[in-house]
Amino acid sequence: TLRETFSAYGAAKQNGSCPRTSKFVFPSGLDENDRDFVVARVTPSVHYCMGGVSINAAGEVQERIPEGVLGSHRHIRGLFAAGEVTGGLHGGNRLGGNSLLECVVFGRLAGERAATVNHPQPTLFRPDQPDVWVPCVMREVRNTDLKYGKHTREVRFNLSSAKQLSGLAVGQYVAVRGELDGETLIGYFSPITRPGDEGVLGILCRVDHKGGPIVQLLDHIRPGSTVELKAMGGLRLDFVAPRPMYGGRAIRRFGLLAGGTGIAPMIQIIREYCHFAQATRRRGDEASLAQHGLNLVYAAEEEDDLAYVQVLESLRTRFPDDFRFYLILNRPPLGWTEGVGFVKPTNIKKNIFYPPKDDQLVVICGPPVFESAMVRCLDKLEFSRDQYFAYSLE
Repeated sequence: TLRETFSAYGAAKQNGSCPRTSKFVFPSGLDENDRDFVVARVTPSVHYCMGGVSINAAGEVQERIPEGVLGSHRHIRGLFAAGEVTGGLHGGNRLGGNSLLECVVFGRLAGERAATVNHPQPTLFRPDQPDVWVPCVMREVRNTDLKYGKHTREVRFNLSSAKQLSGLAVGQYVAVRGELDGETLIGYFSPITRPGDEGVLGILCRVDHKGGPIVQLLDHIRPGSTVELKAMGGLRLDFVAPRPMYGGRAIRRFGLLAGGTGIAPMIQIIREYCHFAQATRRRGDEASLAQHGLNLVYAAEEEDDLAYVQVLESLRTRFPDDFRFYLILNRPPLGWTEGVGFVKPTNIKKNIFYPPKDDQLVVICGPPVFESAMVRCLDKLEFSRDQYFAYSLE
């Protein structure tokens, strides 16, 4: 039997294929007269490709944006990828058995997302249906403690199509609704993604007790779960050349008064204004930009309540002629060098702008008691009602 096996193997090697096993690779020959046998030949081969194109949680291929305001990447429209062509999933090495798993997981995500590109509705929220709740799938949850501040998470939702826009204006906010243990929970958030971002809507939420009951829902559900979103009111800004518009009039300078979690809509305004300033300079129209067109006063109870401070510092460094900010804490730590106590009219005069003008707008967002106090300060400084916007007074 052994001689027959050697003979059959030798004949298969000579013919180039084995009729019994369909084998057609024969690295070594065997003969019954051989005295030395090669058990195995070790040769280099491609087992798994580490590295590749970058993708997001929806399988969309990413590209670098050198002039990004907050992010450094954006997706390439209509291009999806999964498997070994992608990188950034495993770190320096991969766990055994993951290659097929990543093809299945990200292949399914990319395939499902690619199938949405021809969705007929250009925006998630329709102006003719303002009271409609729209189901949205949670894409991912990002731990942003180091990036944005303690006890924060960025939650991103897929829009109905990879090419769909939210339909929201800059400064508008959304309601998030879902059920947990038979109870319907609703929370209100200002998106930190821009209105022009395709296929995604992102919110920043606190995950401690200050985030409210809705945090229980967002902490409980997982990517792939569905919640409902509805467009709400808020500030509606239109950043069009040559000046941003609000209520039919051009705005040259913005004053932003944020208290605690009220920083979220300010971040969207800051992002949009910085992009607007970049585009204005590219057009050669820098003279139309005001010195410090963005002025932020950000107040909180204590230092741990502050979010986005590193982002704000980075933007102040990158856009020194456009943006400045001032922090105020009611209970500051030792060594604190900025404002202490509550926001006063003197803080507004020094760090926002004064006197009020028709081409200036102050935006106020925070807890109701904070907004009421800021309105009283502005009234004392003789700002007219159409020269400031408070979310609680809408």
